[in-house]
Amino acid sequence: MSGRQVIGALTIGQSPRTDVIPEIQEFLGGAEILQAGALDGLSRAEIDALAPEPGSGDVLVSRLNDGSWATMAEEKLIPLLQRQAEGLCADGAKLIMLMCTGKFPDVLRVGVPVVYPQRLLYGVVPVLAGGRRVGVVNPDPKQLAQSRHNWGEALEDVFVMAANPYQRDTDWDAVAETLLAQRVELIVLDCIGYARGVKE
Repeated sequence: MSGRQVIGALTIGQSPRTDVIPEIQEFLGGAEILQAGALDGLSRAEIDALAPEPGSGDVLVSRLNDGSWATMAEEKLIPLLQRQAEGLCADGAKLIMLMCTGKFPDVLRVGVPVVYPQRLLYGVVPVLAGGRRVGVVNPDPKQLAQSRHNWGEALEDVFVMAANPYQRDTDWDAVAETLLAQRVELIVLDCIGYARGVKE
């Protein structure tokens, strides 16, 4: 039992993330994945209360179980994420993957390593880009100013746009055409919700 490999997948939305976990399971070497979400068990009114105020900090977007999505303020999510992270550890998780590309600087206080995807992106993308023009796609227009600021500090030449991975009528051909017109050479889909179909 002690050798069991258990990874906690912590989403800022609701679990289970049936849109994401099946796609990454094959890369995790047979490890058991436990899922939890910051918004698990909350009513729609409670979720709506997490919406960002005008001029507040980082804006985040995540999927809900009914297929819709919610826009939230990062600072309002931290206590909810901490509670769920503690629950994952109590259930045996030896590592936690935060299923979000938001900044979240060392916010989760648990006794296991936490993987913050944003740090991986900001470390790897500038190396891959090598000075080339990068197109960054975010889910919500309210995220564009923060994205321009954050990626502008990491990259020499960046174009930022919005396209919602959770919205069924998003025109991905139009997104691709916009990126092509902007002459980007590398594309960053800056949200966990961009599934393999969108990438293709």
